[in-house]
Amino acid sequence: MSSGAMVRIPWGAWLLEEELSLPLPSGWTVETAEIRASPLGPGLEEALESPVGTPRIEELARGKSSAAIAVEDITRPAKAGPVLEALLDRFESVGLPAASVKVIIALGGHGPLPRAELLEKLGERVMDACDVWNHHPYENLVDLGVSRGGIPIHINRNFIEAELKLAVGSVVPHPYAGFGGGGKIVLPGVAGIETLEMNHRPAVTGLSGAGIGVVEGNRARAEMEEIALAAGLQAVVNIVPGARREPLGHFYGHPVAAHRAAVAFGREVFRTPIRPGADAVLLNAYPKDEELLQVGNAFNAYRCDPPPARAGGTVIVSAACPHGRGYHSVHGPGGRIYRDPVRRPYLKGRELVVFAPTLSEHDVRKSFHEDYPHARSWDEVLALLARRHPMGGRMLVFPTAPLSISSVKGTR
Repeated sequence: MSSGAMVRIPWGAWLLEEELSLPLPSGWTVETAEIRASPLGPGLEEALESPVGTPRIEELARGKSSAAIAVEDITRPAKAGPVLEALLDRFESVGLPAASVKVIIALGGHGPLPRAELLEKLGERVMDACDVWNHHPYENLVDLGVSRGGIPIHINRNFIEAELKLAVGSVVPHPYAGFGGGGKIVLPGVAGIETLEMNHRPAVTGLSGAGIGVVEGNRARAEMEEIALAAGLQAVVNIVPGARREPLGHFYGHPVAAHRAAVAFGREVFRTPIRPGADAVLLNAYPKDEELLQVGNAFNAYRCDPPPARAGGTVIVSAACPHGRGYHSVHGPGGRIYRDPVRRPYLKGRELVVFAPTLSEHDVRKSFHEDYPHARSWDEVLALLARRHPMGGRMLVFPTAPLSISSVKGTR
């Protein structure tokens, strides 16, 4: 293969944190579509000193004998440890000891985190000082009645019984909720399986008004916020992460108002101007490449009109997947609303190839239709490109595709 351009992508969020260098033959050029690294938003201390629509954390904690903090899991990008340590310091300053704080990993329907991953997400001080729990969607739940839309409200008992209820998580683009964070850390994070199912089913069937970046008018998001407030969520700390999971902005306050402030900032960070019509597009699933069931988030970057790849072009999804297929009680194989994969209508006229070296064919077919080739080596990808594009062409690379909200250059 004669020397050509080089594709460089981050690989294996949390567990590997490597960079892959993938060669292309001569005839190919590469354009890289990165999210913005600026402007920087509020730092952690600035955010805690400037609440959005709620009292300062010390006021909320004063006089309380217990607290629960729902924290997103490792399928989300941000480290929670620095935020949790800052909260513990402020709790202790008003007489609420760390030993009285339960940290609940808001798994929703995801698999539980082992100790090594809890340490990565939370940090050693939090693990030593607090009582840390993995949420269980089938057990240890409290029945809070029914939502306005008829959803049974079953929420983690440890969360409900705490006097102070907070949440910590990332605000990144999400195909159902518009953006992560806010009340989503309660529903689905610490909700029961029936609550999860009824909230997620309309989104899967396309009846929720959901979409990348759509927050207002989104039925799924509205239900999440209604139920989070009904469960007593008092405040959130939302983190807007950058391309390598570093915090770019922090937003503390009311579960809805602080979330919307984070979303406004996130729209600027994640806006990715592109030149559409590329011959090939590479959607790298970092920082949601830990397991296959999260890799679909790589298509966040593809939702653009006109699309990033031209008709007859090739779309490559790349994913490290050190945890393999992954697990989801609702969306995963055997889950309540799992559906066999179908061809993706928004890719019509484009070939899709899945570059996932660690996965078996059995794994891949749980999330990708059998018509889409699975490549376990980069050489297999290059062979496919050579057949489809013998003269080469322009490759558009999204190193962090789940974070990108694509727009045509010159538009907003």
